[in-house]
Amino acid sequence: MNKLPFIFSLTFFYAAILLPSELFAAGPPGGRESPVSVAVAQNTLLSPSVLVPGTVVSRFSAEVPAEVEGRMVWVAEVGQSVKKGEAIARLDDKLYRLQVMENEAAYKREKARLAFLDQELQRAKELVEGAFASKSHIDKLRSDRDVAESEYAVVSAKLQFAKEMLARYQVIAPYDGVVTERKRRVGEWVRSGDTVVAFSNPSRLEIEAHVTEQTVTNINVGQTLKVKTNEGMKDATVSAIVPVGDRQSLLFDLRLKVQGAWRAGQAVRVSVPTGSAREVLAIPRDALVVRRSGMTVFVIDNENKAQRVSLDVGIAGGELVEAIGSLKVGDRVVIRGGERLRPGQQVKIANP
Repeated sequence: MNKLPFIFSLTFFYAAILLPSELFAAGPPGGRESPVSVAVAQNTLLSPSVLVPGTVVSRFSAEVPAEVEGRMVWVAEVGQSVKKGEAIARLDDKLYRLQVMENEAAYKREKARLAFLDQELQRAKELVEGAFASKSHIDKLRSDRDVAESEYAVVSAKLQFAKEMLARYQVIAPYDGVVTERKRRVGEWVRSGDTVVAFSNPSRLEIEAHVTEQTVTNINVGQTLKVKTNEGMKDATVSAIVPVGDRQSLLFDLRLKVQGAWRAGQAVRVSVPTGSAREVLAIPRDALVVRRSGMTVFVIDNENKAQRVSLDVGIAGGELVEAIGSLKVGDRVVIRGGERLRPGQQVKIANP
């Protein structure tokens, strides 16, 4: 007996039981409600714009150098937070600590000598009044006191200099920040001016972008621009425009002030205007359906049915584009869930 037809029949029977019943009861595609999100076409003041690359940078970022030379004995770890005025690194300062001790001893000696000569001069003045001391002796004591005073000033300056130099064997954080890179390791010899660490403040950020001469004329300080990130579109305010272009790239430096959650080094794209603003019928970019036959959108009619409408696009600004065609103000266009829609299909609007 041939068992092959029987096996095929049994396989189809179990498949019909195990597969979801919707596959058999779905009916025609237009008969099911498909959930979609919509936006309303509306007249909007829109400027033609382009997206230019930008980078989030710290407003306070520096390669901190050593001010003296010596052997490195300690340096902060990468990622370590350091407050303004705290040490980022230390050099071996033993020799200068000895220098400070020597200058302190000389300072105390000259201070004591000056105090002694002041007392001697005062006693000599009292003796002169009683005719027990000569005026020449007074002049000699006054001269010795003046010399001692000048030597005291010299050793005071030397002591202050030695203390200042000793303090420079610690590399100090110029502001609150984080160590982003260690340029020197413990045990290495560091010369004056050598970079010890790369240091940055991750909370004081701005966006740096570069624009062409034709574009920079359409941007003003204080203007709000759209910035495209991985999390979506955000706003940033133009804080500075460098009026001098780079000789090689012929681009102008643009700085934007940001607020909220940003990360230093984050790559972004800034929407910058390339012309004057004008009023157009605008829809979100997400509404566009690109096919070989052309550009279309799905419009939801009064019966909550999807209708395909062909159109052309004009200027773009941020997430909006100009709709050229038979669309009119107030039309509801699908921005989410339109990938599998068919003309005439019933929909359920998820964001009424």
